[in-house]
Amino acid sequence: MRWALVLSLSTIGFAVALVLPAAASAAPTTRSFTEVEAGTRLSTNGNRYEDVYKVKSSPDGLGTVIRDSVLVGDTFPANGTDHAITNFADGRLQATELFTLGVPHVDGVGTITGTGTCTKGSLVHRLETCNYKFAGTYDLLTGFTQITLKGTETPAAVGKPGKKHTH
Repeated sequence: MRWALVLSLSTIGFAVALVLPAAASAAPTTRSFTEVEAGTRLSTNGNRYEDVYKVKSSPDGLGTVIRDSVLVGDTFPANGTDHAITNFADGRLQATELFTLGVPHVDGVGTITGTGTCTKGSLVHRLETCNYKFAGTYDLLTGFTQITLKGTETPAAVGKPGKKHTH
């Protein structure tokens, strides 16, 4: 009887030892995300401008975004590029974006659409990658912009440098 108990425990221990290393080195999982942002213009200098956004909802929680943008051309629809730095409680994520400002209506409100790619991050976002599309509206009179980002992200793998991604 005693021999059977020892054998059972050692068999279980061996099985657990085989499973744990595989789980610890599992590849990161790509998942979909949606993020809602609202912001306003901070400054303008020619075809360059800087906006600040509040991240209103996101898998990473609340945060802030600074976008340094450059418009190409001076007529609508206007294309541009920007560098976005998003700060969350668990780290920072940087992205490059391409966007188009649609022709504004008589009231000054127009559409904005674009794409983005994460380029680097810090803390839990250090090894994260992402790609997304965004769409929303901008208001020439108030400088207010609202956008929704939808895309996929691959958080850092467990066991890599940086802290474990938790969303």
